[in-house]
Amino acid sequence: MLRSLPFALLLMAAGPLHAALEVVVETKVFHIPNVGPRVEVNMAILAGSAVTRFTQAGFSQARVEALTIIEQDGVIKAFAKTEILGAERLDSIQVDLIHQEFFDIAPGSYVLSIELRDLNSTDTTVTHYQAPLAVGTLPPGISASDILMAERFDQASKDEPSKSGYRVVPLLSDYLPQSIGTLAFYAEVYGSDRRFGPDSLYLLTTQIENAETHLVAGGLKQVKRARGVPVEPVFARFDIGLLASGNYLAALEVRDKKGELIIRRESFFQRNNPISFNYDLRSLADFDITNTFAGAFTDPDSLAEHISSLRPIAAPLERKIIDDRWKDRDMDLMQRFFYGFWANRSSDPEAAWRVYRAEVVKVNRLYGCRVQKGYETDRGYVYLKYGPPNTMMDRFNEMDSYPYTIWHYYRAGRYTNRRFVFYQPDLVSSCLQLLHSEVPGEIQNPRWNQILHSRNVAMPNVDTTPVGSQSGERANEFFNQPR
Repeated sequence: MLRSLPFALLLMAAGPLHAALEVVVETKVFHIPNVGPRVEVNMAILAGSAVTRFTQAGFSQARVEALTIIEQDGVIKAFAKTEILGAERLDSIQVDLIHQEFFDIAPGSYVLSIELRDLNSTDTTVTHYQAPLAVGTLPPGISASDILMAERFDQASKDEPSKSGYRVVPLLSDYLPQSIGTLAFYAEVYGSDRRFGPDSLYLLTTQIENAETHLVAGGLKQVKRARGVPVEPVFARFDIGLLASGNYLAALEVRDKKGELIIRRESFFQRNNPISFNYDLRSLADFDITNTFAGAFTDPDSLAEHISSLRPIAAPLERKIIDDRWKDRDMDLMQRFFYGFWANRSSDPEAAWRVYRAEVVKVNRLYGCRVQKGYETDRGYVYLKYGPPNTMMDRFNEMDSYPYTIWHYYRAGRYTNRRFVFYQPDLVSSCLQLLHSEVPGEIQNPRWNQILHSRNVAMPNVDTTPVGSQSGERANEFFNQPR
């Protein structure tokens, strides 16, 4: 059951209850031997937006009419009109209606249009969806399709389109809550026989990676020795019950016998899965830490410093342990916590630490100041937690405002299009403070522009009011239109 949806694909129509259907649409293109491109139009009509009525048999059921049209230069090239029936239910639980249409069309540029009508509703409102559709040709040599995220793989009937005998039920969301314990996806590799030779071996890898580090997450990796064929179907399924919250990639890689990467495809998703890490450190007394990367540390002050640098990416429980280890400097417990921290995040904890350590060194160099390490500053904290910003607007020499900088993120954690405002209220140190953020859980201050410009003029009241200066207008412009 889908509850959260990718923002770019969501089509929301306003109106009274059940006045319009809400739908998520996704298109994928696969290639059929001796046929050509096959366009797959996947749609999910959201639970609760469709009216359910009782059938003659006494079941509750949703009924929606979908008209799907593919046009090119104003000419209809393909269309389908389908009555979509929801599952017959005896309870009041509502689930999304998943529907797929398949069209065999020539390569080219098209316009996809969808009209949805709720056949159970007395309201005649029609939900409209329209988007460009690009259908490419199959390139020479080896290539791979896009990745289709899947809710499940069902055995296909004889009369329905299938992928190697299976119907791939699409998962039309890139946000996976705790209730989703399995992640599956489907893809196809084309022309491996041309690249490697018929029946010649190559390596086909599917894996779940951390989106920032590209390290395999929690051992979620599958490697297959495949043979060269015209079309290789790829069915991947991973247990993500213990996959912690964060940004990830579902990835497909093709490598030759030497391990050289030939092609790669990936699909982004976000995981929301609050879990409690096991940090019963004393119960790990039998674990030999000596030959691990954590056991290589011999100086307690140095190790305590490294552990302190983990605060920006640590969970609340972990931050409590970090504070305790900073105080007691117990070498054995610090080593065990340090190893456990990274083992909980990667199947290669040492590599994950080295990647993060490189970022800490960078942050210390860029944002460290007289009284704080770079990772202790607000800018260092945000950088390590959310990664480098996509844009930074530095305004350190404004005459009527405190020095400030505005960071803009296309994606910050699970949120998109978010900004952070840092400023220097003391005019002396280089340790800028976080003044305002659009990310829930961080400092939020709607009067940030007034505070920036209170350097020479006292703020008249506590209400949010426009800043009546050219500099104030520029700050708003830099905030609303990042560059």
